[in-house]
Amino acid sequence: MYILGNWKDRLDVKSSAELAGAIAANAAQEYPNMEIVLFPDDVSLVQVALIFESYPLIKIGAQDGPLEKTGSLTGSIAASNISRFCDYVILGHSERRSKLDETDEIVARKATVASDLGLIPVICVSKGEVSNIDPYLGIRNQIEAIPSRIISRGELLIAYEPIDAIGTGVPADPKNVKEATQVIQNVISNLVPTINVPVLYGGSVDAENATSYLSLEGIDGVLVGGASLTADSFLSIVEKASNIEQAR
Repeated sequence: MYILGNWKDRLDVKSSAELAGAIAANAAQEYPNMEIVLFPDDVSLVQVALIFESYPLIKIGAQDGPLEKTGSLTGSIAASNISRFCDYVILGHSERRSKLDETDEIVARKATVASDLGLIPVICVSKGEVSNIDPYLGIRNQIEAIPSRIISRGELLIAYEPIDAIGTGVPADPKNVKEATQVIQNVISNLVPTINVPVLYGGSVDAENATSYLSLEGIDGVLVGGASLTADSFLSIVEKASNIEQAR
């Protein structure tokens, strides 16, 4: 089970360190079969990583990745720097696709760089373009753009995030999430039949509704936004996920 906390750009360095410290102080000593990952902004990344350096229960991820392993792209962060402090990286988030015009090709290039450096890509997908014939055409296109050699490694996560549930406080209907998850798994199975890729749900997840998603067949975790910005709400989601995982 995966519980990911995406802090976006909501916190400054001091607040990020305080939140990391609160999570470290209040988390249980262990959560069997759980992977907990925090995604601070780039400026706070190193300080947050150092807080958890001797606390392997919590992993760290970057909110985006570079286009090249090495280069001289102004404003970018070298992949080698990210891989020093992170285990994961979020790619293709709906906000970056819509506001920064990131294409499937760009996401695929970033995923290749991340995977080659040992980072685990968390590739976000949504319905995107809609077709009357296939309402999930956007999801299919976004997954099929991922290089098959990355999927074959089995070291990636897919996060389904309905655009109308991102940052709105209105989560998606669990029935629709389950249907989308089945589509995602079918597409992956057609591409690489022998690989099982974990699928997460993201979109206005909080402590009150997390169980309705974590209990769904085919859902392996959640990508949490606003509810990850306080230690109590985030750890409440972690506890509920841990209970569900142990009951399986």
